[in-house]
Amino acid sequence: MLPYKQVFKTLTNLTNTKLSSIAYSLGYDVSYISKWNSGKKLPSYKNISEINGKLSSIFSKSLIKEKKVQEFLVTFNIKNSQILKENTEKSLEVMIYKLLNDAYDYTNTDSYLESPSNTHFIFKNNNVENEFKDIFEKLILENDHLDIWASFDILNSNSSLLFNVIKNTAKKNNDINLHLLCSKENLYKIDILKTITENSKINIELYQNNKDINYNLILIKDKMYMLLNNENEDFFTITYGNEMENLFEFSIYINNLFKNFKKIISLSSPEQMAKTNYRKYFYSDNEFLFLSNFGFEFLMPNTLIDKILNSLDPEDEVNRPEILDIKFLWDKLFINSKIDFITTRTALINYFETGEILYCSKNLKLNSQDIKDQFKNIIFAMKNNKNINFYIINDERFLKPSGLDKFNFFVNENNMYFKKVNLKSSLSPISIVSDVKIHKNISEILHKMIESSCCKKYNASDIEKVFQKYWDVFYKIPKK
Repeated sequence: MLPYKQVFKTLTNLTNTKLSSIAYSLGYDVSYISKWNSGKKLPSYKNISEINGKLSSIFSKSLIKEKKVQEFLVTFNIKNSQILKENTEKSLEVMIYKLLNDAYDYTNTDSYLESPSNTHFIFKNNNVENEFKDIFEKLILENDHLDIWASFDILNSNSSLLFNVIKNTAKKNNDINLHLLCSKENLYKIDILKTITENSKINIELYQNNKDINYNLILIKDKMYMLLNNENEDFFTITYGNEMENLFEFSIYINNLFKNFKKIISLSSPEQMAKTNYRKYFYSDNEFLFLSNFGFEFLMPNTLIDKILNSLDPEDEVNRPEILDIKFLWDKLFINSKIDFITTRTALINYFETGEILYCSKNLKLNSQDIKDQFKNIIFAMKNNKNINFYIINDERFLKPSGLDKFNFFVNENNMYFKKVNLKSSLSPISIVSDVKIHKNISEILHKMIESSCCKKYNASDIEKVFQKYWDVFYKIPKK
């Protein structure tokens, strides 16, 4: 164990932090800080938790800025560094805070350092649902972004409780990621898709629970840890808190736990989708099924795609290569494939009226001529390829009970992904399905939709008439 002065001095030297800067940040005289550095004096016991908290923040930022993170780990012989991959600054802050606290406790032999406890324990004889809701409502209202990891099944009662409180509390600007487990038995259930689509406010990532783990642990990343016991018939408890050290240890455990599970529905940012060429490989297949509830991004003529490319930032090295690849594949492969397009009458009307579209991960607004050129190209493609089918659902209420109206689905034989249809969906993560059973279930649901009485098949001639009908309605009436 190192004395406080040695830890403090090593950190200041390693980060090239001046004592005067520390004094200014803490609101102390520099002569007082110098005594910590020399070991002549220790910070006051009364304020040590606050002081170490501020110091850990200063040193963590400086370590990153000076590119001394690895040197820090070696200097203090820290082995458990995998947590740094997730949130380097916050993780460093926790490590440094623990180093300073331990060093202070070791040096100040007169008293044992006890950080102010912020762990809460709730015990009830009936249930803890109201208390659970109160805790999460406060978190959601105070934070725009939450990253939640829960070690229980997507279809169990705890998940339902979590879904309900988020659904009833989340604001439009909330960005909530939820990572859950799914047992092997539940992989076959349609309820998984229903749960995901009914909770469209939440970005859900799913892991296969092949070890039958059900620990009832919840980590709200960098915010809070929670342990639930609501399955005992005699009593119910919640333990939760946000102390830096406990939160750090809890985070390491959850991080290691989820590493052992296979992702079956993963969240991918638009940038990740582009950089990994996912769409490029997706459109290299030869049989497709699409459900569009927002816009219609397919079979655009090359002139329109070129227009989109020209609208991008010349230095855009993410979207430009992806769109160029898709343009090539559409022209050479996709247009000759077997394709089933499903959309709703409402979605089609909205598209004609607004021109809003989500092309790859770009929110765009097409003008009337753009849409006209696109549908001419669609009709041309359908006339030349009898394997392109267009299905229109006349009543979108058919989709709403299952939440299928909240997403656009992209399916081929080997790959599947879906994305939200709200206006901020260009920034929302995209859900990639990697499990064969879930893939099969979703495909079957979409095919049943095609066979339902609410869905009507249109050939090239029919689509031409539909287009002309809506064109007359939306582009020949006087604009206000």
